Amino acid sequence: MKELSNKTIFAILAVTLIIALTGTFVNMGRIYGIEYLGLTGAATAADSGNATITISQSTSITNNFDFIQFGAGFVNSSCTVCVMDTNGIITAACCGTFNQSNNLGFLLENTGNVNLSVNYTCTGSCAAAEFIGGTNPAFQIRATNNSFATQAGEISAADTLGSCNNDLFRGFNITNYSVSVAASGHWLCGNGSVFPLDFTDNQDAFVVDLNVSVPSDAPTAAIRNATFVFNALATG
Repeated sequence: MKELSNKTIFAILAVTLIIALTGTFVNMGRIYGIEYLGLTGAATAADSGNATITISQSTSITNNFDFIQFGAGFVNSSCTVCVMDTNGIITAACCGTFNQSNNLGFLLENTGNVNLSVNYTCTGSCAAAEFIGGTNPAFQIRATNNSFATQAGEISAADTLGSCNNDLFRGFNITNYSVSVAASGHWLCGNGSVFPLDFTDNQDAFVVDLNVSVPSDAPTAAIRNATFVFNALATG
């Protein structure tokens, strides 16, 4: 048998080495995603995705205290007038059997997600002469931030900051009992172009209080009602 020459053996070893190295490079390219000498491990591709969301505007006002009841009573004979309001103020010595624990007003809360302005209209016995009667009766209205009034019953957390324009009275149109209830109503917070009632949970509520002055000559009658409708307005 003819023996292989040294040159032949060397050539065989060289070819074997080249094949082994090429296989190693190819395998490393596939594992690590790299290229050697123009050899690639795998084809690549890309695609994209899309996510969408739409936040809708919610305009909502909630009255958390629906009924104000001054009750049935009379003016004591020693007085000419009985004065009561929904903030717990009452001339007790003059107010006979009227409700003397009436200390809650209408509690209005912005339960939407945009700032609002708020007004009211009234139906029924809205004028003082209709609701009470007699000589110089009074039926008046005012608004106060609930962070000041601290009336319980909000849907969200109790307010710690002013709701209407972030202050005790700034932003309110009626801050004391200087305005009489009227069927046509009034703006309470803001107006048709300014929307200061915040929707943030800790500053989204205010209280509408009522004040009545019942003169001693107010005529007796069946129960009289005034129904308030609170209207919320937002931009857009």
